[in-house]
Amino acid sequence: MILDQLKNPKLTNQSQQWNFITDQVMGGISTGKFVVEEVDGMLCYRMIGDVSTKNNGGFIQIRARLSPKINSKDYNGVYVKVYGNEKKYNLHLRTELTLAPWQYYSYTFATKNNWIEIRAPFVQFKKSNFYQPKSILGQNIKSVGLVAGFDDFKSDICLGEIGFY
Repeated sequence: MILDQLKNPKLTNQSQQWNFITDQVMGGISTGKFVVEEVDGMLCYRMIGDVSTKNNGGFIQIRARLSPKINSKDYNGVYVKVYGNEKKYNLHLRTELTLAPWQYYSYTFATKNNWIEIRAPFVQFKKSNFYQPKSILGQNIKSVGLVAGFDDFKSDICLGEIGFY
């Protein structure tokens, strides 16, 4: 299932808007932006910024709600087509059982200086908090996010396509 191929930039195929969020919502000092650009022949969401772990911060992200929600029983995982700066990034999934802002399921991947497809199996997503189910399996996913974070670095990643497989 293709969630977004940028046929209608800044909206998913479910007509949900992508939002840019930084750690400034909790006092952090990371900065950045996300724009629609063409990179190496592919239209993409480009997330550029300075990630800082100062002031208990450490992330920037683009996130979209899923409506309708996606049941993890219907798919094996998430895939993304990305172009990056050889840094590590994360996919974050939130479910109906991740109520607090710091609760999510995370999958870390490395980028390259060319377009690659990453397949992130649900069984490899890790929970962020003790007070949530160990696995995302069987849960309804309510949002998906592409996150640069948890270290001090310059973010530069392009998301050309995202979906479920």
